[in-house]
Amino acid sequence: MNSIRYDLSRVERQALVSDCAAAAEAAAIALARYDERLLRAEPFLAEGVRERGHAFEAQALIGLAGGMCPLEDLVLHDAGMDVRSPTREIARAAAMLDERRRLARREPAEGLSESALRMRLGIEGSPDPDRPDRVPTPSGTARKVAAPWDRIDVEEDDDDHADEDDLVRKEEDDHGDPAFAEIDALLARTRKKLDAWNDLSSDEGRKNLILRDPGYDAAGRLSRWQAILEEGRGLPATLAAALALDAWLWLEPSDRAGELGFALAATLLRQRGLATAHLPALGLGLRRGKFRWSPHLAFSLRVKGLLDAFTEAAAFGQADLDRLSLARTVMLRRCENRRGNSKLGELVDLFVASPLVTVQLAAARLQVTPQAVEAMLKGLGGSLPRELTGRKRYRAWGIL
Repeated sequence: MNSIRYDLSRVERQALVSDCAAAAEAAAIALARYDERLLRAEPFLAEGVRERGHAFEAQALIGLAGGMCPLEDLVLHDAGMDVRSPTREIARAAAMLDERRRLARREPAEGLSESALRMRLGIEGSPDPDRPDRVPTPSGTARKVAAPWDRIDVEEDDDDHADEDDLVRKEEDDHGDPAFAEIDALLARTRKKLDAWNDLSSDEGRKNLILRDPGYDAAGRLSRWQAILEEGRGLPATLAAALALDAWLWLEPSDRAGELGFALAATLLRQRGLATAHLPALGLGLRRGKFRWSPHLAFSLRVKGLLDAFTEAAAFGQADLDRLSLARTVMLRRCENRRGNSKLGELVDLFVASPLVTVQLAAARLQVTPQAVEAMLKGLGGSLPRELTGRKRYRAWGIL
């Protein structure tokens, strides 16, 4: 379905600019306004919005893939306070959360560099000219190339048929069911391919076992996607980011990190100056809107739908900033008529800045005893944020 070909002619480029000009302008204005509000907001308030944006984005990407990821479970898992065994979706969302934080800390150009992308996707570099049978791994060590896959097309069929004939003959001699012989032959071929794709001759190779199709050509897909980035340099920032995201979803440079394209498109917006104070939650905007990306849609419809998702992401960020500001105002009312040395106001700011607060965390940040934190939590009364664990001990509170 997805071909490595993703070529844009000059006519298609001009048609794209004319068809999506209004949507691109609306997305740029929405993102710029939201980013400006974050720049002018108080630091702890802006930090709280950014941290919640990472969690909301990870949850939304799992939802787009058809999974379910409760936000409370994700935040508790990120803090190492799981109340139940984490599911596969929670583990994937936690990996996306870490990925977004890493990209937000780095410079955009560094995160979009070819070396960083190759390292992240596990795409090995060019072979060493002195040792053509060995290539460097992402960890920097050399690994023997699984050259047998070059011989699979030539030799594999005869060997597989020989193995299958032996198994069938053995089953016939044992007067067994021929169906089991077919299963055994399939297992034999599977083991043979896995042995060809992995290096089992060294400890390093056994630690980095993979289950990937050697014909997938991840390096070629990534190179084509980077060419799309270069082609989008002359386009408006939002249009270039939408084009990059559409190309990532179409080309699929990685068969195991499909959600990375949303974070890379957001990083491109940071690089172009539209999101200097935050990393846009583009997947969240796509999840909240009515549009769903599909390769069967027309090219202009896909790009326009992604641009509308950018606008929706900025609108949600504005609403979340308003919600946190209102929650802070309500909690600060409990701080009125307090003594001058009261740290209840600092506890309120900690609730705003962090998605999850525990007694131990608050005691360490405020430099007070846990008993003092417990007393301040009671002092917040009905404005106290929701308790997330449902337990009587080792509890956590957060505004989610």
